[in-house]
Amino acid sequence: MDRMNRPNRREEIQMGLRDAFAIMLAYFPLSMTYGVLAASGGLNEGIAVFSSVWIFSGGAQFMLLGMLASAAAPVTIVTTLLLLSMRHVLYGATMGPYLAHWRESRKWLAAMGLTDEGFAVTASRAAQGEPLLPSYYITFAMAIYGSWVAGTAVGTGLGSFVTAELAEVLTFALPALFIALLAGGERTLPLMAAAGCGAVLATLAGMLQLGGIGLIVGGLAGATLGQQISRMRSGRTETARPKAEKSIG
Repeated sequence: MDRMNRPNRREEIQMGLRDAFAIMLAYFPLSMTYGVLAASGGLNEGIAVFSSVWIFSGGAQFMLLGMLASAAAPVTIVTTLLLLSMRHVLYGATMGPYLAHWRESRKWLAAMGLTDEGFAVTASRAAQGEPLLPSYYITFAMAIYGSWVAGTAVGTGLGSFVTAELAEVLTFALPALFIALLAGGERTLPLMAAAGCGAVLATLAGMLQLGGIGLIVGGLAGATLGQQISRMRSGRTETARPKAEKSIG
């Protein structure tokens, strides 16, 4: 990007906060729900907040509560949470080329923004050719992270006043946000095929009560399908281009 056209740091921060705002609105009530359920389930308030600081994953944290309630073995808990979080490795691999010019310390901070919804926003921005500068990206990542941790802290404080049944009403916020982000993004065939494949497999896994396995399988299969379709379309374009140039010549 030309230096004269590059936004200054204040503008980058403002864009980061603007892009993070919708996610923050969804994260706060959802993490508050987690805090309420954790506190009402007997989990220590400090541990509940620390889990949001350390894990920062709605699906993993809600699954953690279920496994603690069922007295699952520590090895089972750790293994399940790691498997459920494997998709973030793919997110990191996708975003890595866009952050290749960053210092390593900044890349570690950027990793905090690789949630499902955070990745959907930043990857879409990068795919459209927009630069992912540190001022923008780290502001975005820290804003959604802070919203999640703050919501958990508030939820644990309200745990003794709010019933678990009432708290579960708020759990619609995250899936509703993700669907909205998907609908508002690019609607190319590879992306829609990847989303559809992942959704179908994850839903089937949920119906079969396979837990977080559906998210992993759906994510891997959807990404693979989308990549293959994209390659096929690119191959056809490359094949057609020489023929068009030859006919013109």
